[in-house]
Amino acid sequence: MIKNKPKIQKTVRPTPAVVRKAIFDILRNIEEKTFVDLYAGKGFVGIEALKRGAKNVIFVEKNPVLCILIKNSLKKKNLLNKSKVYNMDALDFLRDSSQEYDIVFADPPYESGELERIFKILETKTPIKIEGFLILQHHKNESLREKLKELKIHKCYRYGDTFLTFYRRTE
Repeated sequence: MIKNKPKIQKTVRPTPAVVRKAIFDILRNIEEKTFVDLYAGKGFVGIEALKRGAKNVIFVEKNPVLCILIKNSLKKKNLLNKSKVYNMDALDFLRDSSQEYDIVFADPPYESGELERIFKILETKTPIKIEGFLILQHHKNESLREKLKELKIHKCYRYGDTFLTFYRRTE
């Protein structure tokens, strides 16, 4: 008897290579930084952060099949020791985390309402270190808030229908 395997959602939209490159070109030096990849999907952004010298990367992905894929990729690239993969909802991770990170990258499904749910959490807490960044990848039709508690829009970049909005936490 063949068991049904969980399927990878068809809504997985990997961050295009040009956008991944742009993220790290904009950040410049991420060596010794802690990086969180929310809605990690296949983990391409977080793996790129590790390749560019991040101290450690936390991958947060709800789909268990994608978590296995991320772990296998990390193992193959010998990066497991600098990473942790959480099989959980990104909003739960944000809500439950008591740590602060240097960089939090979130690429929720476009036009899903997830950005607004992220904003509601960030109204009550800021899991980003001083001088750290929140990076949101979103569709051009999604509106963002100018300020979130201790975070303020630093820069916004457009790549076709995709936007990268960088929020910065300053003192």
